[in-house]
Amino acid sequence: MEDSFPIMKNELDWNDLRYFLATIRCGGLSGAARYLGVSIQTVGRRICALERHTGTALFLRHASGYTPTDDGRALEAEAERVEEAITQFRARTDVQGTDMAGVVRLAAPETIATHILWPALQPLLSQHPALELELVTGVRTVGIARGEADIALRLVPPERGALTRRRLGLMSYGLYAAPGTTTDLATARMVGWTRDFDLPAVRWLKQLTGREADIRTTQLEAQRAAIQAGVGIGILPCFLADTLIRIPTDINMSEPLWLVGHAQTATKRIRRVYEEVVSIIEAAEERLSPQY
Repeated sequence: MEDSFPIMKNELDWNDLRYFLATIRCGGLSGAARYLGVSIQTVGRRICALERHTGTALFLRHASGYTPTDDGRALEAEAERVEEAITQFRARTDVQGTDMAGVVRLAAPETIATHILWPALQPLLSQHPALELELVTGVRTVGIARGEADIALRLVPPERGALTRRRLGLMSYGLYAAPGTTTDLATARMVGWTRDFDLPAVRWLKQLTGREADIRTTQLEAQRAAIQAGVGIGILPCFLADTLIRIPTDINMSEPLWLVGHAQTATKRIRRVYEEVVSIIEAAEERLSPQY
């Protein structure tokens, strides 16, 4: 049977697949370069090299980014299988490690990492000085199967892969304004996410007001700062809004929290961090989902 791609096996650098997948996931060279910590020129060279070795165009180049061709999409599926196989192999070969020395990569929403996790992780780090913790934050879902993290605290459960998941409770949201500012939804400015974010808070705000946000940002902390400054009204996690006025609504605004890991991962340090995250989130239950 002929290969789908005419790869010259003696010349292909398999590391090029990392650059290829990063370009697809980030939508272009600049995003892939930031994600991988290399220059845009490096990513571009690796993509061109991969296209030479496969003998086909993998992307359509345009001003707003890189769009995979049909061949690019076909190679994406194969590259993801290679990526997941390598990640699972690394997890299995690490099973015998029994001490707490080494790196654990934990992904979490930035606000939870900043306000809930970091303040409570010091005892664990003091107890295990050889433990190295990488905390990956952001809105983008981090792939456990792709090896981007060992553990992930998510607001959506995993849809596929040999992963474990545990529901840790809820994160509740509310509609908030600064003290002394208007709470009239008809006249107040609305603070929220930019249009390229498809998040529950975007849908809740439109359901409550019938319109999009007037003041839009790409970070939740920036939204809180705008609301605190009296710029407008917006939806925030309740644990971020202690100094703000909560405006009553008639819709339920909450999301479940999931802790996701590799089913095959059994290293002591990853299990220990996993258990610590469970304890921290359970202890913060009243902050994450207060009862009004």
